[in-house]
Amino acid sequence: MKKTFAFALLLIALPAFAHPGHDSNPLQDGLLHPLTGLDHLLMLLGTGMLAALTGRSLALPLATLAAMFGGALLGHLFGDVLGMESMILGSLLVAAAALLLPQRQLLLALAMPLFALFHGWAHGVEASPGAFWLFSAGFVAVSGLLLAAGFGVGCLLRRHSRLQKIAGGSLLAGAAMVLAG
Repeated sequence: MKKTFAFALLLIALPAFAHPGHDSNPLQDGLLHPLTGLDHLLMLLGTGMLAALTGRSLALPLATLAAMFGGALLGHLFGDVLGMESMILGSLLVAAAALLLPQRQLLLALAMPLFALFHGWAHGVEASPGAFWLFSAGFVAVSGLLLAAGFGVGCLLRRHSRLQKIAGGSLLAGAAMVLAG
């Protein structure tokens, strides 16, 4: 019961994850954001790991990248959306759960592009109109590299179920840090 209550609180929390103000050097800001935004970093690495552990193909990372960019366009055009921050946190929880529950990995991995849509939406909201395209080019490029890095780590995790659990626990710890931050 306590675990269910704690999980429900995590899902309804609405911390501010976005990092607005990418006007001075939008390309550089876009390149750095997936590396400095812990929520984005963990989601991308986790999705790459899940891709290697489930389908062993790049279809999931490519769908995730496309969803992120599509979300960025939607955020740029329409602004903030209710529940965006909860979905971002949810992506970390789902990726962690997938690593911790191998029997549910494929099903949970398939949800990651939906969550990526909201990560991208946050990017679109935080980029100023004049900086959107350069910022987006930067965050898409680095996001692709992080997905590939996660895929490489996932290939190693296939042979070590204990390390898979450690990675899942690390994602949960990261979600707690994002929530606390």
